[in-house]
Amino acid sequence: MIFDTHAHVLSADRDTYPFSTLRGGARPPVAAVVYPVEQLVADMDEHGISQACLVQRATLYGYDNSYLLDAAARHPGRFAAVAVLDAQDPASPAELERLGAQQRLGGLRLVAPRLTENDTSWLDSPQALCLWDVAQRAGLRVAVILYRRNHAAGSAALAGLARRFTELPIILDHCALPHPSTPEMAFAASEGIAYTIVGGPEFGIDAALGPFADLPHVRFKVTDINFDRLNGAGQDSAEFVRALADRFGAGRFGMGFRCRAKPGALRRKGRPPAACGGRIVGQRTCCVPVGECSSALRGPNSRWVTLPRPLPRCLTQRARGVGGGGCRCCLAR
Repeated sequence: MIFDTHAHVLSADRDTYPFSTLRGGARPPVAAVVYPVEQLVADMDEHGISQACLVQRATLYGYDNSYLLDAAARHPGRFAAVAVLDAQDPASPAELERLGAQQRLGGLRLVAPRLTENDTSWLDSPQALCLWDVAQRAGLRVAVILYRRNHAAGSAALAGLARRFTELPIILDHCALPHPSTPEMAFAASEGIAYTIVGGPEFGIDAALGPFADLPHVRFKVTDINFDRLNGAGQDSAEFVRALADRFGAGRFGMGFRCRAKPGALRRKGRPPAACGGRIVGQRTCCVPVGECSSALRGPNSRWVTLPRPLPRCLTQRARGVGGGGCRCCLAR
């Protein structure tokens, strides 16, 4: 079974599902693409993806999770919904409890409403802590996205939260590395900000993620944002994945393909990467050996994504005796 940890869906019906904004802040510039759940299901079927996390696209829908939840409800058992709520809204803890009771909610996603450098109130204010507490009591996962601009302050705040909520699985979207997203790149260009990408062999992993090294309930989600920034800087994404596995082990990170971000990406790149992160599509791959993946993705580590069953073991082409220097890693029964 292949499981995509990060898929966005965007409806063409703007009347029923209008775009919204995050609280009080200007959104990064994003294209108003259309990628309905029906297209996602068709693409998943075509490429052998069994299940996925539907992640709220906050830069287009803000805190209105209507389409996300309706899309997941139309395909029960296929998707786990990851909703975005305003952690500083006093109504959000009750809303999270309601969603957890009524929906197949996989988790909560927290996003900074403004691209400010040092404000972490959206993450760790007294009001925000109430939402974290509800998530932990409900057995949900919390995914956090940090932008390049707020990375230093956000990482420090998040490390403190991880030490406080030790029973709560926490997922760092886009690996919490200072790899700016495409919208943030456009924002930076408009502000005259120049970003550089740290290259191999270490890729800045220890500096960015070192504070989470002794917090095994914190996991890292690698996406095409990481690959695009590294590839654009002339770096080998395969070496990056290998360095991440060497530093934290294969069980601490997963793959999110974000096929909605680039409509047609599945068709262009072929079969998408798997949740264990051992395969990178469209380029030379590193090998995260079968022993690493299979041991890491079973047992308690399977808690890092919401599935109706534990994650099965991981196989690679090399383990099956398929020739060639690369490996193809998938989650397979």
